[in-house]
Amino acid sequence: MPIATNAEALRDMRGLHPTSTGRLRGLPAKYARPGGADLRGTPEPWHSRLTNDLAEQAVDILTPASTVYLVFSDNVVIAVLTAAAHVLLPEYPLTATQRRHQLAVADALHELPRHVLRDLADRRASMDGRDEQAHFEYDPPTAGAIRVAALAEPTVTHWADIDADLAAIRQRITDLGLDPDRLIVITAAGYGTYGRDRHRLNLPMLCAMHRIADRHDVTLTVVGDWLDAEGATTAADLDPDVAVTGFADAYVGAFGSERDFTAHRMRELGWTTALQQAGIPQHYLNDAAVTRGWFPSQFRGIWCSTRHRTEVFRRAPG
Repeated sequence: MPIATNAEALRDMRGLHPTSTGRLRGLPAKYARPGGADLRGTPEPWHSRLTNDLAEQAVDILTPASTVYLVFSDNVVIAVLTAAAHVLLPEYPLTATQRRHQLAVADALHELPRHVLRDLADRRASMDGRDEQAHFEYDPPTAGAIRVAALAEPTVTHWADIDADLAAIRQRITDLGLDPDRLIVITAAGYGTYGRDRHRLNLPMLCAMHRIADRHDVTLTVVGDWLDAEGATTAADLDPDVAVTGFADAYVGAFGSERDFTAHRMRELGWTTALQQAGIPQHYLNDAAVTRGWFPSQFRGIWCSTRHRTEVFRRAPG
C-alpha cells in the first residue's frame, strides 16, 4: 500500500481501511487472518489473545468482543477496535513514539463516522438475532424514524419515531432504556444531505427540522438539503431556533421549475406588465438567461423529487 502521512493514516483508520506510514499501521482484522498480521512484537497476554481471536474469526466465530481493527506502532499492537466499537488500549510498556501514536489513534477510533458505526451495528444485530435493525435501514418502521444507540454501546441500536415535539421524543428515548443526553444517532434516513453526511446529529436539531417541514409544508429531505447548502453539515452545531428562523427568512415557495419561478418573479417585479405596456412580446426577453442570472447568485433551487417541484430560497447577501 502507498505510504501515508500521519494525518492521512488517522483518517483511513476512522474508516477502518488498511493504511501505513511505515511506522504506524492500521489493519482490518479480516486481512489479518489467518497469519496476515505479524504479532511477534506484541507482548503477552495480548499476543495470545489476538492470535486466538483471529483464529476463531477464521472459522466464523464472531462475538461483540472480537477484534475488527488492529493498529501497530513499530510492529507492536497499540490499539484494538472490537465489533462492539469499543477501543482497547494495551497497557504494556511503550516507547514515547508508540505512546504518542496510541493517544492519536485512540482519539481517531473514538470518532468513527456514522456509516462505519452503522456497518458495525448491522453486524452486531446479526449476532444478537435482531436482524430487523439492519432491515429497517432500507425500509424504516415509520417515515422520519431514526436509529439510535447509547454512546457507551453504539452498536446496540433501536429505532425511534420522532417529530417536532422534543419533550415527547426524549420520553420515547427514555422508554427504550436510553439516556437522551447520552445518545448517538446512527441513521437519519430521509433528512436530506445534512442527515446523511453530518458527522454527529442531535435530537434538538432533528426536531427543529420537523418543525420547519410542518410549518412550511416541505419535506424533511428538502430541509436537510437546504441546511447542507447553507454549510450546516460541516459547521459547528447550529442553534435549532436559528435554523427555524433562517429557513423562514429564506424560503420563497414551491414552483414547477426554476424558470417557473423566474416568470413569477418577473410578474412580481412588474417586468411582465412593463413589456405588455411597451408592446414588446414577452418571448423577446430571454427568460432562460434571466434564470441563469438569478440562480445561483440571488436564489437557490432545491428539487423535491417526491412532490415533483422546485423549492426556491433566497440566498444570503455575499
